[in-house]
Amino acid sequence: MKIVKYLGYTVVAIVALLAFGFIGKTTYDRQIDYDVDLAGTAVPKFTETYIPFDQASDGSKTLPFVAGAAIDVDGDGVNELFLGGGRGQPDGLFRFDAGKFVAIANAGGIIKPDGVLSHGSVVLDVNGDEKEDLIVAREDGLWLHTNNGGTFSSAKIDAPLDDGTTPLSVAVADLNSDGHFDMFVSGYIRNDLVEGQNIFNKEGYGGTSALLINRGDNTFDNKTEEAGLTYKHNTFQAVFIDVDLDSDLDLVVAHDTGQVRTWQNDGSGKFTNLDNPTSKYYSYPMGIAVADYDQNGLADFFFSNVGSTPPNILLRGDLRDDQINNWKWILFKNTGGFKFKDVANETKLADYEFSWGAVFSDLNLDGRDDLIVSENYIGLPLHKFEALRLPGRVLVQTPNGEFAAVGAEAGVINRHYSVSPITSDFNGDGYPDIVHVNLSGRSKAFLSKAGDNGYLKVKLPATVGSIGAVVKVSLDDGGDVTKFYVSGEGLCSDSSRTITVGLGAKKATTVSVSYINGSTDEKRGTFRNEVVTF
Repeated sequence: MKIVKYLGYTVVAIVALLAFGFIGKTTYDRQIDYDVDLAGTAVPKFTETYIPFDQASDGSKTLPFVAGAAIDVDGDGVNELFLGGGRGQPDGLFRFDAGKFVAIANAGGIIKPDGVLSHGSVVLDVNGDEKEDLIVAREDGLWLHTNNGGTFSSAKIDAPLDDGTTPLSVAVADLNSDGHFDMFVSGYIRNDLVEGQNIFNKEGYGGTSALLINRGDNTFDNKTEEAGLTYKHNTFQAVFIDVDLDSDLDLVVAHDTGQVRTWQNDGSGKFTNLDNPTSKYYSYPMGIAVADYDQNGLADFFFSNVGSTPPNILLRGDLRDDQINNWKWILFKNTGGFKFKDVANETKLADYEFSWGAVFSDLNLDGRDDLIVSENYIGLPLHKFEALRLPGRVLVQTPNGEFAAVGAEAGVINRHYSVSPITSDFNGDGYPDIVHVNLSGRSKAFLSKAGDNGYLKVKLPATVGSIGAVVKVSLDDGGDVTKFYVSGEGLCSDSSRTITVGLGAKKATTVSVSYINGSTDEKRGTFRNEVVTF
């Protein structure tokens, strides 16, 4: 039987190679070999290491997602790493020690029920005790793991969710300004109810996402309908962010087999879905990366997509002839007034391969945000063969705002089933490190080799009040850098709660923070290669 199985895979792979245009190509399966001028751009360098955790999901009986998070468990300023386990497998928790990741016994007390997969996670100081807690979306519901100072107590959250829906990821915010965390839970149809992976038009098909408002005791009421957010469609990921800088949190959502949804908050907690560049076509937006990539003071958004990997004929599913598709990567430039322009073509990001989660991070500390993208799909027959899998992408931003793929030169190649990247400075050199959270196998860490550029780390309280805060760093040359406090960027994962600002050869003179509730804070001085804490 195994021989027949592998022969079947081989035939499928050969057909796929011919269909996808792999044969005779050296650029994987993208169609455009972008020529990007790297003059004046330092390529960051990394050292690869594995994390001692064999994630046990196989993708056949579960949805192909897995949780991951950078979380400071013991409060020493250095993040530990959380990785979600498969069915019948505990979650993993690891500390970085003497140049490698070491498992923490019993995952620090994080309890995961047998027989369920940990899909998504987000880090938050839930009770304001200056300890980072962990919220995990699992097949059986939502769980809160409270940090007791290095170990966790675990409890299932009392939250009403649709019976036919699996919670995939969680976005947190304080929508009613009561000091307690509320949640938007991205819902995907339960795995045993899945009818296909390219259903666009079937009425009533998909998972039901939910807006859950905290009663004040970490139990929740479902307020989806009252907020105007009711819909039924498979959803991967969402982030709360103040898109239009009107001091309330808007909601950006990535639908599977559909569009990006951009929901504007009217200030009273009611949301309106406004048009964006994807509203008139269909695609597979999955991961969400958030940054002010062009430094105009507004949050921009990258969305992963299926790219050029699968043939168009396999992707269109039940789309009608009159319905337009776009399989390319998407980059929303925020032009103000809740308007966006897709600039993926101009920035040379559009034409790449099948991708999942994505994260913006200034990897070379030159003041420009770079992009890390996860690739490979456990359910794609072609990707059963490691040699034919995609490398994952590291793309550095050049001075003219274009992005160049430098993964091989940087030493960041991941041909495993990566669901999302995570960034955090695990090795303490000031530069971001990268973890690819891999499904069905070992996750990989890529540890930075520090360069000469300087940094400033800005640490805000990890409470819900920091969500959506705008950090502005003024520089000694008269310039400035804007960063947003974003929770849950990527896909089902959460990167470091500490904001890293690349300074290049400069120094910072002022660090100002504008919180979503209207309060502000500021520190003045001369800052370089240090942490500023608010």
